[in-house]
Amino acid sequence: MAEIMLLLVFCLLIALTAMFSREQQRGRDLAARLSQAEAALTKEQQTSKRLEALLDEFKHAGVIDDNWRKLVEARDIVDKLQKSGVDPEQLTQQASKLKDLLPTLTTNVSGADLAKAWRQIVEARNRMATVGLGEVTISDLSDLLVQGAKTRQAMRQGRGEHDWPPIINLSEASGYNFAIGRADLSVDFDKKLKTSVVDQVARIVAEYNVDVVEVIGHTDEQAVNNRVSNLDGKLVSALAGKVPIDGLTPADNAGLGMARAVSVARVLEDDPRLKGVTVLPLSGGQMILPGDKVTNGTSKGDVKERRRIEIRVRRSTAKLTTSVVPSSEMQP
Repeated sequence: MAEIMLLLVFCLLIALTAMFSREQQRGRDLAARLSQAEAALTKEQQTSKRLEALLDEFKHAGVIDDNWRKLVEARDIVDKLQKSGVDPEQLTQQASKLKDLLPTLTTNVSGADLAKAWRQIVEARNRMATVGLGEVTISDLSDLLVQGAKTRQAMRQGRGEHDWPPIINLSEASGYNFAIGRADLSVDFDKKLKTSVVDQVARIVAEYNVDVVEVIGHTDEQAVNNRVSNLDGKLVSALAGKVPIDGLTPADNAGLGMARAVSVARVLEDDPRLKGVTVLPLSGGQMILPGDKVTNGTSKGDVKERRRIEIRVRRSTAKLTTSVVPSSEMQP
């Protein structure tokens, strides 16, 4: 029995020795594979570093090429400027001024034209200074040169800003209606004012170089009865748009004419086409007949032609004192 037990123990030891030997071999195989993997990883890392180095070198070469290209282009530009008789250093010093001139140079205006115009402006300023007008700005001189050219052209055509500007007559007989005794605009009247009428006024303002538009309200001689006027308290506010026109209550024809003039003037003042123009509401009441004749008081009936708005234009006092027509030597 003891011998059998010893034999079993011996067999077990042999089996364990064989198993241990296999595990040792397996461990050596795994170690070898790990070593191979580490070697492969090291090789890949080295390859990656070489690729990164090549990429950096390529990028650096691209920057050099781009900088070189820019240097060559700059050299070409300098050569062209010098061949044209332009000093590049002067251009650098005047860069801020050139920036303002570039838009003009791209609108088919040559440098020679600009130089000639500038010489004429300087000459005009010097001439103005000799007669006590040294404070006139370059902008003023440019306006005067343009206005002088327009004046000469108009004179050659036999008409122009020195003719009397036309009067725009918006009468009830022509479809420009107010309700009886009221000053608020009808929808149709308002539409006509904001389209064809303002267009016409803007053209006259530009053509005749004026800056004041007078809006004159006229009525017929039918009496306005049984009312208490509120124009003293509300008329100015109505022109400023703070009080609605239909809130005005005139008590006579003079007040009715003024209220209607304010109604039209407010539309003209709000239109951007007449920006910078002063609009003055005035009243002729029942006093002036069509054709600029004073009534003799005998026509007291319903006369549509007399119920009208007249629009006249003129220059302000300030514009009259500055509207100097330059001589022919100053024309651009």
